[in-house]
Amino acid sequence: MGKRTRILALLISIGLLLVLSISSAYLACEAGHDCIGEECEICENIAWTRALLQSFAGLGVVLLMLLALHDDLRASNNRTDNIHIPVHRTLVSWKIRLNN
Repeated sequence: MGKRTRILALLISIGLLLVLSISSAYLACEAGHDCIGEECEICENIAWTRALLQSFAGLGVVLLMLLALHDDLRASNNRTDNIHIPVHRTLVSWKIRLNN
């Protein structure tokens, strides 16, 4: 990964973290507001913010699934044969010495 890609990934991560924290803080501050009824602007903002946080949660699940798939594909591409054999992580594969 190049330096520009790492910086871009860091900036995107910081931006997402700021959006999530500010949205959560807004929900916490406005949770007990005095509602004026049908056309309450704060209630609309709360609904929009909750939808935003739920979409980020869905995005996080999709990203975790893609990460798991990427690791599985990378492990299968490292083998020379075409037979899919699951990669098992053991103490020996991690080169942990067993002194007993």
